[in-house]
Amino acid sequence: MKKKVLVLCPEQNAKGGVAFYYSLIQRYFTSERLSLEFYHTGSGPNNGFKNNRFLKSLFDILHLIRKIPDYDLIVLNPSLDAKSIIRDGTYNFISKKIFTKKTLILFHGWNRKTENYIGFMGKGLFRYFFYCDKLLVLAKQFRSVLIEWGYSPDKIGLETTIYEHLHANTAKDPYKIIFLSRFAEGKGALEAIQTVEILAKMFPKIKLYMSGDGPLDSKLKEYVTNHKLDKNIEFTGWIDGQKKYDLLQQCGIMLFPTNYGEGMPICVIEGMGMGLAIITRPVAGLADIIKNGINGYLVESIEPEAFADIIRGLFNNKNLWENISRNNEELAKRKFEVKAAVKRLEKTYFELVQ
Repeated sequence: MKKKVLVLCPEQNAKGGVAFYYSLIQRYFTSERLSLEFYHTGSGPNNGFKNNRFLKSLFDILHLIRKIPDYDLIVLNPSLDAKSIIRDGTYNFISKKIFTKKTLILFHGWNRKTENYIGFMGKGLFRYFFYCDKLLVLAKQFRSVLIEWGYSPDKIGLETTIYEHLHANTAKDPYKIIFLSRFAEGKGALEAIQTVEILAKMFPKIKLYMSGDGPLDSKLKEYVTNHKLDKNIEFTGWIDGQKKYDLLQQCGIMLFPTNYGEGMPICVIEGMGMGLAIITRPVAGLADIIKNGINGYLVESIEPEAFADIIRGLFNNKNLWENISRNNEELAKRKFEVKAAVKRLEKTYFELVQ
């Protein structure tokens, strides 16, 4: 009889990296040893609770108390932020402490302010509510923090975000650049626009696609209009599915000047998989996978001029850009493609329940 695994995650048609991650896992996961099922936590577009997180969390607790006893392993998917810690800490407490189930916790996002607060005030309390059989994180630096907080190194593994490999069929254009993320503070959306503003003076055919939405949307569009950048910058809105891949395969560079509490941004993995050179910052898991001059560049500064200097160098060295493009497509397919991730997860899950 197959062992039963219950994954707690957002609705898979919701926006966000965790929802996208499990939409791919669900599509590709097969196992003769495990049965994988999903329970959608949090507020979402189709759960009937609209945006009332409290009511949805209360419903989840009551429902999970009835549901958890039927499973051999519970998989939780928090970020290291206050809301996730309270919600998923409660779910893990119920699963582990009350029903004594095996639990695996995969941290997707990581907020540095929350990390500092836990490190200063509540390491013991954190370990109590997040006592589990296995922890997975998306960056080496997160693993080091958890070890410092008292977790055994043997319990902490490294995972990645994932993408679905589709070979780029059209000729890529290095002068076409994409920013693919939420328009939110810290994500680097305005810095991306200002970088292209600098470059457009020397390279008038440069084109930046701002693909996303968010609270800064109107502010960014106003900036573009006021600075007469409409010919060089296009807002596509939020895109996904084939439309997203069609745009990615036309572009040659992904510009992501993030200073946010990232884990391992899926947009970067998708860009690598489509052969884009990645220009970003050494934040979280990005520092583990981007090597300067090999598959992109990590920029310490958050100043647009620093990003412009790197991109200017790629424009002036097409051979370097082509090598980076090839390297990224090969690396992503080998390490981050969903089929490879499914094999790793199936092995990890089974080791915990056998």
